Amino acid sequence: MKKILSIVLVMIIGLSLLAGCSKKEVKENTDNKEVASEKDNKKDEKKPLKIGVIYLTAEHPYYQAHAMHTQNYTAEKGIKLIELDGKVDQANMANQMENLVSQKVDGIIYCLLEGTAGSADINMAQEAGIPVITFAIKHDPKTADATFVGIDEKSAGALGGVEAANKFMAQFPDKKAKIAVIEMTGVSASTDRSDGFIEGFQSVITDAEVVVRLNGEGKKDKAMAVVEDAIQANPDINVFFGANGDQGLGALAALEAQGRGTIDTEIVISHDGSEPELLKIADPESALKIANANLPKDLAEATVDTILEIINGEREMKNTDDIFVPSAVITGDDIEAAQKFLKEQYNSDTQL
Repeated sequence: MKKILSIVLVMIIGLSLLAGCSKKEVKENTDNKEVASEKDNKKDEKKPLKIGVIYLTAEHPYYQAHAMHTQNYTAEKGIKLIELDGKVDQANMANQMENLVSQKVDGIIYCLLEGTAGSADINMAQEAGIPVITFAIKHDPKTADATFVGIDEKSAGALGGVEAANKFMAQFPDKKAKIAVIEMTGVSASTDRSDGFIEGFQSVITDAEVVVRLNGEGKKDKAMAVVEDAIQANPDINVFFGANGDQGLGALAALEAQGRGTIDTEIVISHDGSEPELLKIADPESALKIANANLPKDLAEATVDTILEIINGEREMKNTDDIFVPSAVITGDDIEAAQKFLKEQYNSDTQL
C-alpha cells in the first residue's frame, strides 16, 4: 500500500511540475509576443518628414510672410522644418545646401540667387538621393533638372505695366512718359519682371522712353542711392518701377527727399505687395500707386505641396515642370481689396 501511495505522490508532483512549466512557457510566449508587437508598432510608426528651406533673404517683408505661411502649413502636416536665411549670397547658400544634405533631410525647397551655381547645389543633393525644387529664381535648366515653383515674372510685370500706363495717361495726359527701372542686375527673375513691365507700359503708351535701368541690388538703401543720382542727372523722369518692394520704396524715399514723390509729380510702381508698400499706396498724396503683388500664402503652400509630391513618388525627382502661381495687381483705387489682400496674404490687421 505504501508503495502504491508513493507512486501516486510522485505522479502528482510530476504533473504539478509539468503544469508549472507549461504556465511558464505560456507566460514567456506571451511576453515574446508583446515584445514583437511593440517592435512591429515601432516599425509602423513613420518618422516625421524633415524638409529644409533656404530663403533668398529673411529681411524682406515678402519672405517673412512666405516663411510664416510655410511654418503654418508644414505644422498642419506634421512636417519638421529646417529654415535657413540665404542672405542673398550664393556662396552662403551652397554651404547651407551641404549642411542640409549632411542632415539627410527628406527634401529641399531652394530659393537660389544664381541659376548656374545653384544648379551645382541641386545636382549634389540629388546625387545623395534628396529631391530639390527651386522657388522664385529658377535654376539653370541646362545644367540641372528640377521642378520650379514661382510666378510668370514677365506676365506679372506686364500686368503692372499696363495698369501703370493707364494711370499715367489719366494723371499726366500732356506729359511724355520717361521711365526709370530699379532692378537686381543679372538676376533673371528681376530682369524678366522689368522687361515685362516695360512691354506692358509701352503696349499702351508706345512712345514711352526708358531713360535708365539701375542696379538697386534688391535693397531699399541701395535703390534710394541710385535713384538720387538718376534724378540729379535726369530730373524729368516721371515713372519709377522697382522690381521688388524694397526697390520701389527706395525710389520713393529718394524722391521724397527731393521734395517730390507725390501723385502730382510722378508715379511709382513696386513689385511684392508687402505691408509697407500698401500703406504708401493707401496714402492719397503718395506717388506709389500700384504694386504687382506676389501671393506668399499661395506660393508657400505650392512649394510644400510640390516637394511632397516628389517625396511621395507622385512626381519624379528630376521632373522639369514650371509650376506658376498667379499674381495680383494692387492699386490705390480699391483700398477694400488691398485690405483683404493684406489680411489673407500677410495675416495683418493693419488698417490702410
